Amino acid sequence: MRSILASFLVLAPFAGACAQEPAGRPRDDAPFEPSDFVRFVTEGDGGHLDTAITTYRKGDVELRLFGAVHIADQTCYDTLNDRFTTCDALLYELVGPENYRPTKDRDQNGLNPIAMLQNGLKNALELQFQLDGIDYSPANFVHADMTPQEFAASMAERGESLLTIMLNMMASGMQMQRDRAESGEPAAAAPDLVTAFRNGEGRHLLRMSFAAQMEQIEVMAVGGKDGSTLLEGRNEKCLQVLQRELAAGKKRIGIYYGAAHLPHMERRLVQDLGFEKTGQEWLVAWDCTKRPDKKYDRELYAQRRRCKQELGELAAAAKALRAAAPTVPTVQELAAAEVGGARVYQGPVQDPWGHDYVIRARPSGVRWEVLSLGEDGLADTDDDLVAQEPRRR
Repeated sequence: MRSILASFLVLAPFAGACAQEPAGRPRDDAPFEPSDFVRFVTEGDGGHLDTAITTYRKGDVELRLFGAVHIADQTCYDTLNDRFTTCDALLYELVGPENYRPTKDRDQNGLNPIAMLQNGLKNALELQFQLDGIDYSPANFVHADMTPQEFAASMAERGESLLTIMLNMMASGMQMQRDRAESGEPAAAAPDLVTAFRNGEGRHLLRMSFAAQMEQIEVMAVGGKDGSTLLEGRNEKCLQVLQRELAAGKKRIGIYYGAAHLPHMERRLVQDLGFEKTGQEWLVAWDCTKRPDKKYDRELYAQRRRCKQELGELAAAAKALRAAAPTVPTVQELAAAEVGGARVYQGPVQDPWGHDYVIRARPSGVRWEVLSLGEDGLADTDDDLVAQEPRRR
């Protein structure tokens, strides 16, 4: 199941197969060394998911394939935004109206299932969505994908649907598992996510688990013998736009498409259009360095729980002292005070982060309150903890 979900991270962003015949399938008789366009690198108990920037030349034309992963760290998108400025034309994928340029304030109320899935995974993995991270406004950006009408027509012609595509991916994933089992390769153990989220490692393990699956998506995304609308059909539309930009005299061209599209696109560029691969570099898309999830920091949770208990005891002591005290005491004065020959408070005078507890009058009324400055040591910030002197019963 993770393999199927991972495949949709490198397929299509949708905003809302072209009607012409495709430019042709790649020739099978020409020698060809296919490139990798996504990889996962393990480093210790972490690692990183990388996407490729691959360069090709034909005469005085330089073309770069930028492999897209549709959710990634914002730093990845920042780097791509800079690199795109070096292109005379940047051809981008997006199933949407002709020349559509998404903005961060776009209407996101549609019910497209792939977009909904990608957004859900973005939130779960704490990553950025491509349509929010990439700036589509520059003049060199060129829409090079199907419109929704072209996409629907192509799928109808091929007898496809999003359901059949997902079922094909599921079948491919199951076949890969069977092939691994037959080869004796041990199956990867599923992470215990319940335990992981309890100890603050949940999102790290989710990133690692999905990232490790991403290298397999090129196999899973392949359609039938005639390809699929989702990949090959949209690739042919992109290559038509490429021919148009070449005819217009553009010399430095980039194509920004999902990594799953690029094996077929590279084959078409090299075997049929006469480009030669000249270089490749890797860009970190997901930093999978192991780090605790602050939302599930068990040590912090325990500290705040202890702090609340101590604040309650201090507030009760403040109530016992207030009738006899002419002014609001410091916490040290409260700890030294006696009422009826007995100390009113014998607990800690500092919170779990080493800051003195603060006793102060409330803005209204006569009761006091006790304050912890929290982790940051600053008053009146979001991490403060406060307990009010209890009311009389």
